Amino acid sequence: MRVLTLLLAVALAACTNNPQVTLPTPVPTREPGIVNVSVLLDLSGPRSPSGQPQRDAMQIWMDQPRTSLIKLRVRFVDVAGSDAKLLLELRRAVIDDRADAIIIGAATPPGDTLTQAIQVASVPVLLTLPVADPASGIGGRFTFALAPTPAAIARTLADDLIGRDLLAPMLLAGDESAAAVVERSALVAELQRRSIVAPSPVSLAMPGSAQRVRDAAAVAKSVVIFGASASYGDLIRSIPTNATALRVYLSYLTETADVTNLREQSTLVTWPGSRSLLPGFVTTQDQRAFLQEFRNRHGAPSTLAATAYDALGLIDAAARQAPTELDGARLRLRLETGAFLGVVTRYSFTPQRHTGFTADDLLYLRWDAQRDRPALP
Repeated sequence: MRVLTLLLAVALAACTNNPQVTLPTPVPTREPGIVNVSVLLDLSGPRSPSGQPQRDAMQIWMDQPRTSLIKLRVRFVDVAGSDAKLLLELRRAVIDDRADAIIIGAATPPGDTLTQAIQVASVPVLLTLPVADPASGIGGRFTFALAPTPAAIARTLADDLIGRDLLAPMLLAGDESAAAVVERSALVAELQRRSIVAPSPVSLAMPGSAQRVRDAAAVAKSVVIFGASASYGDLIRSIPTNATALRVYLSYLTETADVTNLREQSTLVTWPGSRSLLPGFVTTQDQRAFLQEFRNRHGAPSTLAATAYDALGLIDAAARQAPTELDGARLRLRLETGAFLGVVTRYSFTPQRHTGFTADDLLYLRWDAQRDRPALP
């Protein structure tokens, strides 16, 4: 009867000379205690790193029994290595799926397009891959970076190169992907800050570049390769394992499978990650449970995978602080003013800083083939 009355009222309004009445779009009633989370990952396509380890880690979080009144309803979306699809799915998550929070575990497009979309979306967006601190940029109020910044990674890399006397002779190499360019620029800037001139980089997109790397490995102390490591397996496997005291530095975008696939050459490589995933630094039951369960299902987790696990934990912790106030604005405020001890690091944000990774937890790792896990160098 109420529907019929509404239809009659609209019809009568249309027959008069009064201004047209615009009816508001009905807003679905929120389910109590439910937080809708959309997760955008590269689960297919050529772009590295693959989002599958991140999805595996989040599935472990979702499979754990919980007594909280809060429930995260998680939807995984494959953006298939496409910047355009990432932007499309971000819009769809907010409008169609009514996401309360979004996790992006894929490379983000350069420029302001994504940040402007996040500003319009006005829900917390958690990034698991390294980006510059988003706090001061467009959409920065709603964007939270869980990984260390490229500048922080470059500082740690420079410290390791200098501390181990591996700075010269050194070779810099990488493809021309956006991630590789950002990493290379950050290291060059850090070396310049220390009055050190970086060598000219080798573009692995150029013909003959792989041979140049192999030749350099015979005399260099270090080779720094920028960008996701999965595509460099053949190149690294072609470097002799008896190559003096050579150390090959890989990107933060390194999955454990990238290392184990190197076989004997895994002894040559080192990459940045969290010390909190190593024996001797595990201090909480949540860390122990995650590490054991991930190892049982998939092998040793990468820092990237563990960060995705923490992303769900951060959203859950923010929601549990006020179970009746789960809108995006309030979740954002609680993320911005709180702290959270995850399995990777202790995350702490402020209104002026939206990168939460604790700098002391970042160091360079090596592969322990006997124990089949990352270890200290």
